[in-house]
Amino acid sequence: MMKLVVTDNCPFCHRCLLVLLEKRIPVTTVDVDLRRKAEAKHLLSPYGRVPVLWHDEQPVFESSIINEYLEEVVPTPALLPKTAEGRAAARFWIDFCNTRFMPAYFNLLKEWNPTLREPLKSKLMEHLDFINSVGLSADHGAGPYWMGKEVTLVDYAFFPFFERFVSVETYRGVTIPDAHNRLHAWLDAMREHEPVRRLARPRSYYIEYYGRHYADRQ
Repeated sequence: MMKLVVTDNCPFCHRCLLVLLEKRIPVTTVDVDLRRKAEAKHLLSPYGRVPVLWHDEQPVFESSIINEYLEEVVPTPALLPKTAEGRAAARFWIDFCNTRFMPAYFNLLKEWNPTLREPLKSKLMEHLDFINSVGLSADHGAGPYWMGKEVTLVDYAFFPFFERFVSVETYRGVTIPDAHNRLHAWLDAMREHEPVRRLARPRSYYIEYYGRHYADRQ
């Protein structure tokens, strides 16, 4: 049995839970309150973060690494392409999510000064354009998912942030343009995928949650 240490409403934990569901891996979740890290220090990563996967009494840290570990120890269903070239492309997009898209999303969400938000909005919009025009192009094969006909770790790397995208729509004024047809089609496909549906929370939940933390104060 595996154990996953999580905290509520964490997109990185969401990534791993989606992969565990996709692979039908039995897992026990352990919820921790990161406001009281000292009490849970023995369960956290060396960075003091979640998720942490415990398997055979050994910890695995960081969501992208955890998901690749799960791919190795439970190889079916496969969540990376079969070819070396395909796997390299998948890892590029996961890196893009981790180093470009996700920081842009959080940098905008966490910026309290309205006068400093415009360049952050522009950067996030630039990444959305890149995702729509390059990331979701037909170069990876025709299909509803990022890499083609089958869902992969790339889809699960990005989707938790898009499920929460209503946060920047509502509180930072950034929306996915209607013209980004590929991105909207991908989102529609992901929302209908069974593991996503099982973990989905409504827009109203995220509006309320992020409003408590990031709504502008009058």
